[in-house]
Amino acid sequence: MRMRKVMAAALTGLALIGLAGTASAGTSSADYPWPPKDVTPVHKTKAELQEQADAFTAHQQRTYPRVFRGSRDVTPGNWGGEAEGVFDDMQYMGNTVTFTYQGQDVTTFTQVNAPGTHTWSPQEYCERTAECTGSASDHRGGLIVFARNEQFGITSARNFRPNGEVVWVQSWTPGTEAQLAVLVSDRAYTFTR
Repeated sequence: MRMRKVMAAALTGLALIGLAGTASAGTSSADYPWPPKDVTPVHKTKAELQEQADAFTAHQQRTYPRVFRGSRDVTPGNWGGEAEGVFDDMQYMGNTVTFTYQGQDVTTFTQVNAPGTHTWSPQEYCERTAECTGSASDHRGGLIVFARNEQFGITSARNFRPNGEVVWVQSWTPGTEAQLAVLVSDRAYTFTR
């Protein structure tokens, strides 16, 4: 059953990429209402956040070889903010994952933002900070916005969710948009559990 969910997510990610280059790929960043109404803030202790970070890491170790089919040596880094480690009432967590995929070394960076932390709307994000390349529905009421930074060779996907969370993943490896879409739309990455 779990494998079916991963495969369905991967196929959805591939479908999203097929749509991402078009302005009509579901909801556009200009049409997506942000911030959502009735956002419930999340406040957790350091112990609760560490438990969540450990669950994120275990999830990365299980799913990266499926999302990046055939990847090897998947090594998640420690979760934290500006530095490694978590602390009471932290409102976002990020980490890197390194692995070998199709014969090359790949690194991704993931950041999970608690509801209400990410204040820029998708449209503001695209206008102020990113060269957005498309958007698509995540089929759960959220919006995935794809962006590219040519200067640094970064491809990213950012999932704006109806509960006010924003999850983003970036890669320095071209051609990974489908995998990034699967990762950001994965509801295992959440502050609300």
